[in-house]
Amino acid sequence: MPAPDSKPAAKSWNPFHEKAVYWQGKHGNLKRFLTGSFLLHILLVSSTMLGSFMPGCKKTYDLVKGSGKPKAMIKQMKVEVRKVQRKRILVNPNSAIVYEVPPLELTPLNLKEVTANEYKIGQGDGPGPAGYAAGREGARFVFVRVRYDGGNWDFNMRNGADENMTKEFGRRAHMAVSNIPQDVTFAELGRYVKGRSPPLVFMCGSYAFRYNAREVKAVREYLLENRGMIFADNGGNEFHRAFMAFMQQVLPEVAPVQVVDDDPVYQAPYPLNGCPPLWAHSGSRALGWKKDGRFVVYYHQGSLSDAWKDTHGGTSAESAEQAYQLGVNIFAQTLASYSEWKMSVDGKGPK
Repeated sequence: MPAPDSKPAAKSWNPFHEKAVYWQGKHGNLKRFLTGSFLLHILLVSSTMLGSFMPGCKKTYDLVKGSGKPKAMIKQMKVEVRKVQRKRILVNPNSAIVYEVPPLELTPLNLKEVTANEYKIGQGDGPGPAGYAAGREGARFVFVRVRYDGGNWDFNMRNGADENMTKEFGRRAHMAVSNIPQDVTFAELGRYVKGRSPPLVFMCGSYAFRYNAREVKAVREYLLENRGMIFADNGGNEFHRAFMAFMQQVLPEVAPVQVVDDDPVYQAPYPLNGCPPLWAHSGSRALGWKKDGRFVVYYHQGSLSDAWKDTHGGTSAESAEQAYQLGVNIFAQTLASYSEWKMSVDGKGPK
C-alpha cells in the first residue's frame, strides 16, 4: 500500500511559539535570549517611569546644606510710635468753607522703623558654606515651576526668566544652584515626602488653566501639611481670574489680602518700598493667602517674571533690579523658614 504524501509543517509566525521562524537556524537560541533580555529591560524601564506617575510614588527635594542654624530671615523690627498733631488752621468762623480737624486719636501714626540686626543671606551660626541646617550635603538650590494643563505654564521660562533668577539668587546668597529648572504638576505637589518638598514653587501664565478635584487636594496638602508656598505671577489676560478661582478651591477658608508695604517680605535681605508694581495687570499690590501666621501664597499681579527675562521685558535696569531683589527676599525667607520647620519635624529644633 503506497505511503501517503507527507506535507511540510506549516510555518509559525507567532513570536511566542518556540518553533517560530524567527528563532530557527544556527543562532536560534541566541536570538531568543537577546530578544527576551531586550524586552525585559524595556519592561523594567517602563514600569519605573509609570511608577513615577502613580499616586503612591513619593518625590523628594533637598535644601542646600549649610553650617550652623540659619539666623531668622526676617529682620526684628522695632517701631517707634510718634503721634503727630496736625497744625491748627486759623479760619474765619463766618466762612462758608467748613474745616473738619480730626481729633488726636484719629490722627495717622508716624512709624519709624529701626533695624535691630543685619542679616546676610544663608548666614549661619558657625563657619562654613552658606546654606541651611536642614539641608543635604551636595544638594543645590533648584528653581521649581508648576506645570499645569491648558494656558501657558512656561510663560517667560524660555526667555531666561527662571535661569536668570536662579543665578541671581545663587550669586547673592553665595549658594550652590542648579542651572536646570524643574517643573512639577499639581498632582505631583502632593507626592513629596514630608519635610522634603520644595519650600516654594513658582507659578505663572497669561491664560486660563484646567485642574480637577484630585489636583486641588494635592496642592492643599502641599501648602498646609508639607509647609509649601506658591509664588505666583500674573502674565495678563485670563490668568488672574483662573488663579483666583483656583485658590478659592484650594483654600476656601482663606480670603486673600493685599500685602502691605511694610510686610517683612519687603524688609530682608533687601529693603524694598513695597511691591515693585511693574506692569500691574490686575493690580499694583501683591495679594497673599495667610494660614497659621504665614503666607502660603504670594501673588504678584504685574508680570514680575518679565523683568527676570534676558531683555527684562523692556523695563528699566532699576525696575529689573527690584524684581530680582523681591525674588531673593521671597526665596531666602521661605527657605530659611522651611529649614527651621524641618528641623523641628526631625526633632532637632524647637517645636
